[in-house]
Amino acid sequence: MNLLITPSEVVSLAFSGEELVRKEVITEFDILEAEECYVRPILGATLYEALIAKRYPTLLSDYVLPALAAWCRYVVHPHLDSRCYECHESQSRSSSMNEHDRRLWLRLRRKASTLSRRLSEHLNVHCDDYPEYNPLNNPLNRCSIYGDIVQIF
Repeated sequence: MNLLITPSEVVSLAFSGEELVRKEVITEFDILEAEECYVRPILGATLYEALIAKRYPTLLSDYVLPALAAWCRYVVHPHLDSRCYECHESQSRSSSMNEHDRRLWLRLRRKASTLSRRLSEHLNVHCDDYPEYNPLNNPLNRCSIYGDIVQIF
């Protein structure tokens, strides 16, 4: 499977060293879900394929991988308890822990969205540098969601 990021890269970019998350917690299907749902629509199919072919390494390392790693963490977060026995206790969770977990998940989504907007803005400003990129196909150029406000352009 050709993916833009490896599980090891996801762990190093999206988790701190104190979180003790092993790369085995991230599956290729988690990465595929994050790529297909959140990053590939911004890039478009042609630019995505160019990145798979190792073109534009700076774009990949500085903009795409941070956003993709954040989305991978967002995708994996609900499954961490069941996948990482050393990191999490398997006892029943109190309602306050569930509320804490829900808030963390929302913060993870906000962080991933911010990094996606950063990627999108970079592509829009430098679209001449990436002939495979078409800003008209980028959904972030047509719709933005900030809190509960949806803006369609």
